Amino acid sequence: MYLNLLILLQLLSSAGASESGIVGGKIAKPHSRPYMVSLQHRGHHVCGGMLIREDFVLTSAHCLKNAYPLTVVLGAHDLTKEEKKSRQEIQVVHHHRHPLHRQYSQLTYDIMLLQVNFKK
Repeated sequence: MYLNLLILLQLLSSAGASESGIVGGKIAKPHSRPYMVSLQHRGHHVCGGMLIREDFVLTSAHCLKNAYPLTVVLGAHDLTKEEKKSRQEIQVVHHHRHPLHRQYSQLTYDIMLLQVNFKK
């Protein structure tokens, strides 16, 4: 009886294992998601985010781990290509993590607002 329960628990714990990458996704039309951003540290993509106002980006708090200062990159459909006409790079001036987020290894309260210095 206990062996069956142990096997069942093992199967259930591995059933929810996440795969890397996007599964079953489709390539978006270029520049059809102008609110999507790439958060970068020293020119390397760290996390994604969403522009929710011209001066604020919503992202995960764990994105800040070992990656400050951050730059917000807007208008880039393909990060491997240089898109000078549409690409904008904006510096993060302040970050606001959820006050109950404590550890980068935990996903509880894993939310953060980034304030950017957007100049028109």
